[in-house]
Amino acid sequence: MQRRIRWRMIIPYFILLVVVIAPFAILTVHHVHQAALDRWQSQLLRTANLIAVDAQEAYDNFGQSDLPFAHLAETRSDILGLDIIFIDLNGQILGTSIPSDSLAHSTLDMPVVSQAIAEGQGIQVEDGILYAAVPFRDVNGDPLGIVQLQAPFSTFKLDLRQLVWLAGAAILTGAVGLVLLNYIVREISLKNVEILTIAARQMSMGNFTNLAFPDAPCELNELSQALQGMAHELGVQIDALTSERAKLSAVLNQMADGVLIVDANGRVQLLNPAAERLFQIEQKAGLGKSIVEVVRYHQLVDHWREAKKGQQQSMMLEIGAQHLFLQAVAIPLKTTLPGSTMLLFQDLTQLRRLETVRRDFISNVSHELRTPLASLKALADTLQEGALEDPPAARRFIIRMETEIDNLTQLVNELLELSRIESGKVPLSFQRIQPCDLLRPAYERMILQAERAGLNLILDCQQDLPIVFADSNRITQVLINLVHNAIKFTPLEGAITLSAYRDEEYIVFYVRDTGVGIAKKDITRIFERFYKADQARSGGGTGLGLSIARHMVESHGGYIWAESEEDIGSTFYFTLPIA
Repeated sequence: MQRRIRWRMIIPYFILLVVVIAPFAILTVHHVHQAALDRWQSQLLRTANLIAVDAQEAYDNFGQSDLPFAHLAETRSDILGLDIIFIDLNGQILGTSIPSDSLAHSTLDMPVVSQAIAEGQGIQVEDGILYAAVPFRDVNGDPLGIVQLQAPFSTFKLDLRQLVWLAGAAILTGAVGLVLLNYIVREISLKNVEILTIAARQMSMGNFTNLAFPDAPCELNELSQALQGMAHELGVQIDALTSERAKLSAVLNQMADGVLIVDANGRVQLLNPAAERLFQIEQKAGLGKSIVEVVRYHQLVDHWREAKKGQQQSMMLEIGAQHLFLQAVAIPLKTTLPGSTMLLFQDLTQLRRLETVRRDFISNVSHELRTPLASLKALADTLQEGALEDPPAARRFIIRMETEIDNLTQLVNELLELSRIESGKVPLSFQRIQPCDLLRPAYERMILQAERAGLNLILDCQQDLPIVFADSNRITQVLINLVHNAIKFTPLEGAITLSAYRDEEYIVFYVRDTGVGIAKKDITRIFERFYKADQARSGGGTGLGLSIARHMVESHGGYIWAESEEDIGSTFYFTLPIA
């Protein structure tokens, strides 16, 4: 800024200098040149008049000899350094100092000659040559002919170097004076401007403290005081705004709900990280874009358009491949941001899933309880109607009642077990143990059941596997549960394999069968409570075994999953970290 001010002060002076000195120099040179030209022309005309006097005598002797004009032209040309031509009134050249081979055509039609005949003298500059012509007369004053003088204009060239040097010296002196003037003005007048400029620049960068201002009173004193006051007020306001912005940013960034603010033209002015995750937008990539590009669902766009009319709108919507269930609330910001609308997106997917699980749980428990209770009710009614009088039949009914009671007891126990596992209240006794020592007990307990079902149960375990850190009883129960399921769903003469292998920092245990397999649509749900992949082929059971197995494996820091193809078989895997 200071540099611009200095230049703005220099340039007018420089222009003034050029405007004053340059025209003066040009006019002076022109005047000197014109005065010299006039002097040369006057001198050339006087010379021509003097030669005209001699030409009269030469004309009187012209009849006696043909050489008087030629001799006169040569002698005068040598003395004066000019070319001389004598022409009679018929246009004939009487004599000349110019060689005949280089003699230009000189006639009465030449402007300088015509002017001399008409006005008594003629002067002309043409093609770099200065021409002068006067008539020579007889004793009676009658014209006899024309004396024409000519010389290159360079012969009369004026040396203006001194004048040019003088003008240059004047301009240089003026420039030096301007530099000195600028320095003095800068030191005296612009120092305070520089101080205020630095302070203003610091303010523009957000610094409103420890600013330097001019100490002594000056012509900029009021501006300095105004800037100091403005710096103080802006500092206070910006600190307050920064604090409020930080609070708002923290709230928006930590909110689980998505927030969008859209202006009247449908351009997104704000969106928080939760909204970016919901609509799969890169960080800040949605700012400035239209709401159509950001949300990409016409229902939400229509929802925003309805809210623009001035009334708050609310709707439920399922979006995306993950089937997210959202509650969208559109709120017109009438007073705070007129024309803008805030869209609030609350992700209710988990709540909906929990509600579905709760509903399924109640339905499944009711179903599991209703069947044995209905059987007990039927058996009790039968006994009351006379079966007690038939001891063999009564005994058979009582045995069946005990079976149903055992099923109810198993269901209750498994529900209690699952509840304890999910609440983290099941005590676990971890110890270092070989993977084969976890597989072998499950194999030994299930071998007879597999043989009775006509199946081949195989134990394939590498003895050099690293040890794991686990509760052996709980993991054995998981393996027994998986083998039990495999026996239920594997046809006669099928095979079931128990094995384990190492995968980086984990040992992967698996139970593989050659059974009926599981449909792809059921693979992701088989570990849910009470879920049965095929009710027609479920073979009984509570549907809690795999859910218990999942929680137990996860409590060991592992992961359980299944892979299956229908009519080919299934493989259940789970991992345990290496100790």
